[in-house]
Amino acid sequence: MTTTDQRKKYEAVDHALLNKWRKPEGQELIREGGKIANYLIDHGPLPVHVADAMLPEEHRATGMIKFFNDRDYGLEVNAAGDIVGAGISLIADERSAVHVSEIKGRRFYNWCVCDIVMFPIVLGLDAPSSTKCPASGETITFTVTQKGLENLSHPDAWFTLAPAHGGDIRKVYCNRVNIYIDREKAEAAVAADSDLACAPIAELWTGTKDLADMF
Repeated sequence: MTTTDQRKKYEAVDHALLNKWRKPEGQELIREGGKIANYLIDHGPLPVHVADAMLPEEHRATGMIKFFNDRDYGLEVNAAGDIVGAGISLIADERSAVHVSEIKGRRFYNWCVCDIVMFPIVLGLDAPSSTKCPASGETITFTVTQKGLENLSHPDAWFTLAPAHGGDIRKVYCNRVNIYIDREKAEAAVAADSDLACAPIAELWTGTKDLADMF
């Protein structure tokens, strides 16, 4: 794939993602997801009855968990049934343990690298963060700021972007959105998964800022 074709593909995937979240159902998820994320960051696990009461009156009978499930967005819950994850997570499972950020002096886990970047932008905070390159296993560190990504341990890193349709958000999107230590490894991931697009690491902050501005 030529550089021009690669760029066009990335722009197409990015455009489709933003359009998804701009639609009414996307705005609903952003609205309710923002409530959940703020609660998790400020208070910890979110009891289901508290979450249900956060919903607009017309959706309260459905309940928060089903509200998200019906929209292909499965929330994380703990053994007590409390909500503990919605993009940003209080628990480290096999995937979210890879994507770590420090917010308000506490460690949080994230479903994908876009979540690492998005939540600090939404909150107006700087956040020391890290992830792992799926190909090399190397840890990639950086600080999310309100102007971009700083203190990059791998300034030549690239990242992959995936469509967010056709199933649960973590499977079709989050698990496929990663940072690689260099362009070669990101392009290899794209070659193995034709739905993916890739771009230099600087594009990660720019594209995610467009999403963060919807909150």
